[in-house]
Amino acid sequence: MDFSGPQKAEFTNVRSLNRAFLNSLRSPSEESGLRQAFPPKLRPMVEGLTDLQARRLAEAPFLLLSLREQDDDYWSALFADDPNGDLFAMVSRDGHDKYLAAAALGFLWQLAQHNPYAVRLVSGATIKWCDRLATCTLLRLLNRTADRTDLLRPRLASNSEFWCKLLGPGLSSEPGIRTAAHLSALQSMLTLDRAAQHRDVRAAACKIRPPAFRIAGKPDRR
Repeated sequence: MDFSGPQKAEFTNVRSLNRAFLNSLRSPSEESGLRQAFPPKLRPMVEGLTDLQARRLAEAPFLLLSLREQDDDYWSALFADDPNGDLFAMVSRDGHDKYLAAAALGFLWQLAQHNPYAVRLVSGATIKWCDRLATCTLLRLLNRTADRTDLLRPRLASNSEFWCKLLGPGLSSEPGIRTAAHLSALQSMLTLDRAAQHRDVRAAACKIRPPAFRIAGKPDRR
């Protein structure tokens, strides 16, 4: 496996997907949707994110959204050669969430073709999940996941400590504090996920350096 980390362009895609996901989470229409995955005390904090805070949180060097990368049973069922499909599949009624899930899958699919290690770093995915994406055509992947409302989720939504870190120091106006909180959350994600039992992935959380998006020595005007 190639152990190269994500490149600047890939972090740009992560940030873009995070922005879209946070905008969806903050939407009034999500009152009975994705926000319900969070513990009750966190829901107002997520809904109350300002545009500036959402931009800051979106800088996290990993996907804030999850595609259930750790749920092998779920993905095995999706790819089962059953002509009748899953009769109990939850069908999406939200066009935006469907579009966002497809965009995230497309991004991770193309990344899995040449750097599955980077997929694991930005999503906490297992090796098996990366292999599944790499050996599948994009069309088949999108066909299998189309209209599923149970695919897209907030990452580690039930983990209050993880999200309090992101919704606290992860929103700081101080870039250093913000970056430290994001990297700490990344390390937590890789440690808590089963894929992170591999030492190389855990160590990467300490070494990963998101690209700088401002000129050194210039004040942060965001």
